[in-house]
Amino acid sequence: MDRILIPRRLALGLGTAALLAGTLAGPAFAANTVTQEITGGVLTASVANLTLASVAFQNAAHDVTGTMVLTAEDARGNVIPGGWSTTIQSSAFVWVGTATDGANIPAANFALTLAAAPSYISGQAIDTTAATGPQVPPAIVYGTLATPIKTLRATAAYGAGKYSQDLGVTLTIPAQSRAGTYTGTLTTTISATP
Repeated sequence: MDRILIPRRLALGLGTAALLAGTLAGPAFAANTVTQEITGGVLTASVANLTLASVAFQNAAHDVTGTMVLTAEDARGNVIPGGWSTTIQSSAFVWVGTATDGANIPAANFALTLAAAPSYISGQAIDTTAATGPQVPPAIVYGTLATPIKTLRATAAYGAGKYSQDLGVTLTIPAQSRAGTYTGTLTTTISATP
């Protein structure tokens, strides 16, 4: 029996010595990495839905006013933003009602009357110095939205963020427009040129 215990004790002693030697040798470090990729986004612009105030039938032409809200965002992630601009255009206001002789309101009757200075939401701050932005284009032409009107722009190196803009509008309702609902469609475009 003593012969069996000696090898076991010897094996146990050698195992303990190896464990102690490994502990005394110091910790081992591994070189690990963490990788994060950020992908560039796109330019986006949209106008929130707007419901103009309901009006009574009238025998004379009359105006209804409202305020649309444009949101524009440059999420391309460029080191130096290339600038951008937005335009808005309206379709005719399509009539839906119960009368048999209702007519659409022409797109020419919907007009931009005011483009307010943009408000900052996030990203790059608004620079109010000349020719930077985002800003209302210096040569903006107010009037009918039957053709596109440029309402907001940012020059190169500006506008890398998200912004909103209030847009005053007027719809001229023709005399004796029939009762019903009139719906226009807006086309909002943002392009990579100021």
